[in-house]
Amino acid sequence: MRGMQSSASPVPGAASRTGLRDVRKTLAGLLLVTLAWELLHLALGTSAVPSPRDAVETLFGRLGRDLPAHLGASLARILVATLVQVVLGGALGMVIGASHRAAALIGPAVSVLYPAPKIAFLPVFMITLGIGESSKILFVVTVAIFQTIVALRDGVAEIPPNLRLAARSLGLGRLGMFRHLILPALVPRLFTSARLGVGVGMSALFFAENYATRYGVGYLIMNSFSMADYKATYAGILALSLMALALFAAIDAVERRLCPWLRAGHGAGGHA
Repeated sequence: MRGMQSSASPVPGAASRTGLRDVRKTLAGLLLVTLAWELLHLALGTSAVPSPRDAVETLFGRLGRDLPAHLGASLARILVATLVQVVLGGALGMVIGASHRAAALIGPAVSVLYPAPKIAFLPVFMITLGIGESSKILFVVTVAIFQTIVALRDGVAEIPPNLRLAARSLGLGRLGMFRHLILPALVPRLFTSARLGVGVGMSALFFAENYATRYGVGYLIMNSFSMADYKATYAGILALSLMALALFAAIDAVERRLCPWLRAGHGAGGHA
């Protein structure tokens, strides 16, 4: 038993090595994007595409006073929307995947709405829910939630039948099956859904923040663009991108903490 426990336990330091490797990859990606941006600026030679240095100086210079309010508004919206879509979408997906009755009742609606261009629903949300914060957040939730539902639904279906049979043979009922089999198997998909939700949600949030608001990075970007302030426009794009990158890093950190087995083997292999 000791040998089995030892082989199943994460390799010491593997999580930290994986984290450092992710940081190096992120920095390399940032360097590559910055280089491409600089080359585009030099090739076009126009003020419509400022250099990365100009955008950074604008971001921390003349935008520095107002930027925290814009970032705070966008961050609050995307955090609430991501939390709601992961919890609600995950619950619906697991219910649809585990229950034939739920699949028959809810599944057809999900199949119809999933491929629909939900960005186009923004006017509907503004008409029915008004132009306040709730309509913006629910719009982002609606855009992102269906991929979570589908991912969790498919995750339940992919649980091997022999594991289900083993769980039933141990006397687990529906609640026990969910707690000890379905939920642990789907935790990694929840983190994946959170990442996808942030990525897709940021795009939806950009559209939502262009209407009936004075705060939000999306508003900052388009307001600067309408005044031909291209340095501020690119600075806003940079701020929104860095915020999304920080959220991805936070999700990765929580995943490494709660699911160390997902990356421990990869870290050990990289070390070898």
